[in-house]
Amino acid sequence: MKIVVLGGVAAGTKVAAKLKRENRDNEVVIYTKEKEISYAGCGLPYYIGGAIENRESLVVNTPHKYSSLTGVEVKTEMEAVSVDKDNKSVSFKNGESVSYDKLIIATGASPIKPAVDGVDKEGVFTLRSVDDAASIRSYAESVKKAVVVGASFIGLEVAENLKAKGLDVTVVDMASQILPGLFDPDMALYAKKEIQKTGIKIVLGAKLEAITGGEKAEGVKTNVGSINGDMVVLALGVKPNTAFVSDLGLEMEKGAIVVDDKMSTNIDSVYAVGDCALVKNMVTRKRQYSAMGSTANITGRILAKAISGED
Repeated sequence: MKIVVLGGVAAGTKVAAKLKRENRDNEVVIYTKEKEISYAGCGLPYYIGGAIENRESLVVNTPHKYSSLTGVEVKTEMEAVSVDKDNKSVSFKNGESVSYDKLIIATGASPIKPAVDGVDKEGVFTLRSVDDAASIRSYAESVKKAVVVGASFIGLEVAENLKAKGLDVTVVDMASQILPGLFDPDMALYAKKEIQKTGIKIVLGAKLEAITGGEKAEGVKTNVGSINGDMVVLALGVKPNTAFVSDLGLEMEKGAIVVDDKMSTNIDSVYAVGDCALVKNMVTRKRQYSAMGSTANITGRILAKAISGED
């Protein structure tokens, strides 16, 4: 059985390795548009701050090492652009096409860049990859002030680590509390006070309207005023990388692929796992988007076992 996995990092590498462990006869190939297939995403902010000193420490497995350990073939810098469900094939940006018996979409998600003026200025960053973290760390060496837009997990971790580098840091969020949708207001208030004790400034109820400055970022403009900063980090959440299958007929909600308890989609022999797919919340029993490394790993194992005939 030939199983094509689109995407690496957490979900793709987990499901591929588990599929080979379940059945060594499986032909499993990972195609990813990135150069790296497996890195410690949760460590990226701490590489920025220097708690993780070396870039190499973020890379869990190189493609060669991963293939040697698992028996999974890896093809890097291969971006999928379309899927032909009738002929069971995937086409890539470089013109190549491959067939599959089963297709696993594990293409993850990308940082949201808001439609405001200035988001493409020098000194404006998002954080998703090792290269992103390296760029932020390098740029932070030559500036004194930073504005982080978004007071969720990534935003606060980036703020913490920029502060550790000696920068004057301001966090802004349009919500009335930090960690909106995650913490109750009283818990968020406690966390906010603790963060402010470190010297990080927090401005809430502030909707981003523009990135100010000339060629380089000089701060942000919000509905409650402007805030100066030599660099801006946008931490506004992520969106699933599913545009390339938008015309495939997959059931989706807000760009995330709908799957059942075994991570099967509504199309035969096509599965989805990780940040590009929904999961079931085991408390509410409802569909939920959970763009977390832990979720990606768990659902990757579930999918591999399901394809291998286990419940």
